[in-house]
Amino acid sequence: MRKHYKLFIFPALIVIIAGIFSGFSEQSYTKIAESLLEERTTVLQMAYSGRIELDEAEEVLKRIETYPLLSEDIAYLRTAEPTEIDIVKSMEFVETHQKNKLFGYVSLNTNIRWNMSGLSADYISDNEYSVILKSTKSGYKLSEFNPI
Repeated sequence: MRKHYKLFIFPALIVIIAGIFSGFSEQSYTKIAESLLEERTTVLQMAYSGRIELDEAEEVLKRIETYPLLSEDIAYLRTAEPTEIDIVKSMEFVETHQKNKLFGYVSLNTNIRWNMSGLSADYISDNEYSVILKSTKSGYKLSEFNPI
């Protein structure tokens, strides 16, 4: 009986190690998505407020986004009136989890709590979004960001 316990320890260690590493990969996609969304929000807010030029904002967005989101953001930047935009005071990721990974794309769902400043008052808005990251030569970029 003593020799048989070794047969159970090795498969148990493999399962534990695989479980740990699969958790790390999901965590990293979550952190990547959150970081890219924070940078996107900062760049868009700076462009809308006139703190950076539209050309500079487009260059930053090209580093963190890919199509179709990139073309949507650039089109919106060129047509939006700054007076129409509420100011994002802060954003908090309440929950972010990976849905699946397939062919260089990672799909996640995230719930964001927006602390906003509008024309008449400050307010808080909780929204759930679908986020898709695309793998590129330089890392992951935001490909889609849509409300659910």
